[in-house]
Amino acid sequence: MVDGYWGKPTANYDWCEDNYVLTPYVAEFWNALSSLPTLTVGLYFLLKARRHAYGYRFEVAGAMLAVVGLGSAAFHGTLTRWGQILDEVPMLYSSSVFLWIAGSLDARGRDAAATRRSDLLGAGLTLWCVVITAAYLNGGFELFFIAYAGTVAAVAVTSVKAARASLEPAVAKKYCYWAFGIYVGGFLCLWVPEQVFCGNRLHAHHHSPLQDLPLPLHAFFHVTSSAGPLSWLTFAAFEELRSTKRKPTIRWGRHVLLWGAKGPEVVPRVKNA
Repeated sequence: MVDGYWGKPTANYDWCEDNYVLTPYVAEFWNALSSLPTLTVGLYFLLKARRHAYGYRFEVAGAMLAVVGLGSAAFHGTLTRWGQILDEVPMLYSSSVFLWIAGSLDARGRDAAATRRSDLLGAGLTLWCVVITAAYLNGGFELFFIAYAGTVAAVAVTSVKAARASLEPAVAKKYCYWAFGIYVGGFLCLWVPEQVFCGNRLHAHHHSPLQDLPLPLHAFFHVTSSAGPLSWLTFAAFEELRSTKRKPTIRWGRHVLLWGAKGPEVVPRVKNA
């Protein structure tokens, strides 16, 4: 293990990528670099949410996704404990915002009672995040991991239910299923193999063939962790605008925040009143 600018790792996990190979200032160069698309995808969606007035929940969702990308870059770039906290804690908050949106899709914008239920859900999820964060900071990583996984599972179940109930199921199902297909596929095909064949390099000292790859699998997992959430946010924004009778359509175009790639944009044909 090579020590660079940030010294010996103080995080409790060291990934498969060899440390400080390309520069003494970045511990895991490719894992850190590949975190940036999550940051820019979050900013891209935040920009579109503000431009088309999706609602404040969607603006928060875009901002939190950007924070996840920034935290991931900090973690992989430094392998410090504070970098790890900046990576992992925003993941729970971001997924909770997604759950807030998903749990409000059926009712949002239809009557005052539905809006009140959505606000109560948001408050409850905020309290949930605070409690789990406190446990995490006091050594409860296992509880944190279970809470995060449970929140993501709740997002999946709630979203699939909303997509199947949509008045435009062809569009809703496509983006919803793409989202979870991309994210779960990346988890199973990219994240899990590193855990199995490489392990935590703080404790595993065997040579893994995955270390000989020109780019680590985890870097590609970061890409799927950007594309999956963007697809989900597209689904959710489409459903939100449809339920509020703003006649949305989805356009694809290139954008600098998507690194020149084409991405979806939910555009309402009826302006917000």
